[in-house]
Amino acid sequence: MKALAELFVYTRCEFAKLKRKPLFLVLAASSVLLPLAFALFLSDPPDSETAVIQSMATMIQLSAYLVLIPAVAVLASHLLFAEQDYDTMKNLACVPVGRGMLAVCKLLVLLLFAVLFMAAGALVTLFLLLCQGWEPAGYWPLFAVCLGQGVLMWAGALPCILLVVLLNKSYILSVIITFFYTMVNYIVPTALPGLTAVPLGFNAGTLIPGALSLRWYTPFLSPGEQPPLVQMILEHAVSTPAAFGISALEAVFWTALIAWAYRRQEA
Repeated sequence: MKALAELFVYTRCEFAKLKRKPLFLVLAASSVLLPLAFALFLSDPPDSETAVIQSMATMIQLSAYLVLIPAVAVLASHLLFAEQDYDTMKNLACVPVGRGMLAVCKLLVLLLFAVLFMAAGALVTLFLLLCQGWEPAGYWPLFAVCLGQGVLMWAGALPCILLVVLLNKSYILSVIITFFYTMVNYIVPTALPGLTAVPLGFNAGTLIPGALSLRWYTPFLSPGEQPPLVQMILEHAVSTPAAFGISALEAVFWTALIAWAYRRQEA
C-alpha cells in the first residue's frame, strides 16, 4: 500500500510539472484543433449515424495514429530528462525516489495524457456534430473506442520511449525514429491489410500495435456491407479482451525495460 501511495503522489507531481511545459500546451491544443480540421473534409452523410461514424472514424484513425504516438514519444523525451536538464535529480535522490519508480510515474502521466487527448478530440467532434444539426446516434460507444484507442496507442509508443531513454537525450534522432515508427504503424496495416488477415499469435498482425488496434476498432466503425479489404479485416477482428490483454502484456514488458534502462543512467 505504501508503494502505491508513493506512486500516486509522484505521478500527481509529474503531471503538475507537465502542465507547465509549453510543449504540453501545444500538444493538448492539437487534440482540439484536429477535429476542427477534420470537419472540413467530412463528406455529406445521409443520416446522423453515418455522420457520427465518419467523424469518429477520422478521429480514431488519423488523430491517434499520426499525432498521438509521436506526441507521446516526444513528450516522453522532455519528461524523462527534465531532472537532468534542470540538475534536480540529486534533490530527488535525497528523498529518496528510485529512478525506476520515477520512470513508471512518468509513463503513467503519458498514459493519462493519451486518454485525455483522445477524449478531448472526441468531445470536440460531438460539439461539431451537434452544431451541424446531427443527432449523436451511436456516439457514446465510439467515445469509449476513442478512450481505448488512447490506451492502445500509449502502449504502442512504449518501444519509441525505450529508444529515447537508450539514446540518452538525442532528441533529433529520437524524433526521426519516432516518426518512422509512426509511419510503419499507420501505413503497413492500411496499405497491406493482408498482414491483419492472420490469427492471433507471434506475427506482425498481432505484435505491430497499429495492426492490432486496426483489427480491434474496425468492427465498431464498419456496420453493413463493406469493401473486400475491410471484410478481410473484419473476418480476423480481435475482441476487446484479447486486444487489451495483449497490449497489457506488451506494456508491462516495455515498461520494465524502460525502468531498467532509466536506472542504469543513475551513475
